[in-house]
Amino acid sequence: MPTTGLAPRLRDAGAVALSLLGVYLALWVEPATLPGEAAAWWWVDLAGGVAAAALVLARRRFPIGSALVVYALTVLCTSAWLAGAVATFSIAVRRPWPTAAALGVFSLALGPLQGLVRLQTPENASWATLAWAAGTTVVVVATGAAVRARHELMDSLVERAERAEREAALRADAARTAERTRIAREMHDVLAHRLSMVSLHAGALAHRRTASPDEIRDALEVVRAGAREALVDLRAILGVLRDPDADPAGPAEVGTAAIAPQPTLADLDRLVDGVRAAGTPVTLRTDLDGAAVPDECGRTLYRITQETLTNAARHAPGLPVDVRLCATDGGEVELDVSNPLPPAGAGGPSGNGLLGITERVELAGGRVLALGPHHGRFRVAVRVPRRSGERAGVLAEAREEMA
Repeated sequence: MPTTGLAPRLRDAGAVALSLLGVYLALWVEPATLPGEAAAWWWVDLAGGVAAAALVLARRRFPIGSALVVYALTVLCTSAWLAGAVATFSIAVRRPWPTAAALGVFSLALGPLQGLVRLQTPENASWATLAWAAGTTVVVVATGAAVRARHELMDSLVERAERAEREAALRADAARTAERTRIAREMHDVLAHRLSMVSLHAGALAHRRTASPDEIRDALEVVRAGAREALVDLRAILGVLRDPDADPAGPAEVGTAAIAPQPTLADLDRLVDGVRAAGTPVTLRTDLDGAAVPDECGRTLYRITQETLTNAARHAPGLPVDVRLCATDGGEVELDVSNPLPPAGAGGPSGNGLLGITERVELAGGRVLALGPHHGRFRVAVRVPRRSGERAGVLAEAREEMA
């Protein structure tokens, strides 16, 4: 407990005042000395009572030591009895109750020793007086133990509140990290595809020196459109950081922080057409048996297809790419994308696209069937559960329980 401040000083003043009240009651209300005792005992009693009142100020730093000295003074000085009660109470507040109870019993055992040095009346040596002293000690120890238990409870509540704040801060940091990871993944998937298409068109334009003005104009228009779409996507994704309350379903506009609608399998044809326009032959075969694919599953398949087509255009430019989507008997959707392996030394440097594909599949609860060279072709094959909404519901419930 703190030893500085107004409240501790007031408690110290109250303890000293209570101890001095015992001096007053013993020396002025009751007879100071018994007939036959030396008059000097009154002054001894007064000095001992004042010393005991002063010793209670040391109860914070030395609770047991100061209490033992006060108990010793009670053997000679009847005026130190309230100071002894204050000392016992302080021990019960600052030490476990067995220690306080043991010292309380010790103080009671010292009471009869006063008869060895001071004269006693029959009332002072009676069983009623001993019972009153024992009852007072029990009340003092019990009250001090109750105060100690309350202090421990308050400390525990404060510690739990601080721990809850720390855990909330850690959860907030984890949420921010997860959001940054999600934004980084979206930026990689979207911008890598857009900029790869722009790079392919610009490279083709640089090598086609015999192209007609119309062909050059068309190629430049494709490059301009790709760059504009990349800028729109970048602003839409970064808008999440600037405007947390933006509507995810709202359309993206140039110069705003609106968030574009997330693509699904319905946008797959448009994606394939864009890749074909960049000079990469793509064959798309879809066999879903007319079954609807949930948006979450479709979004995962769209992003994986986008990443594989981007990789194919970058590492195997001009080579045909086969994309096949089909439904399985286990309620999953299988995506198989493959292209011939390029000649040695062709294509750009490798990145983190395959790692991102693996992470997306794992987050969707699916599995990777193939991810690399396979019989002379580079093949990416994954299976994603169609009903991924159930898993999302479980995750949402877990997040709510954690919150």
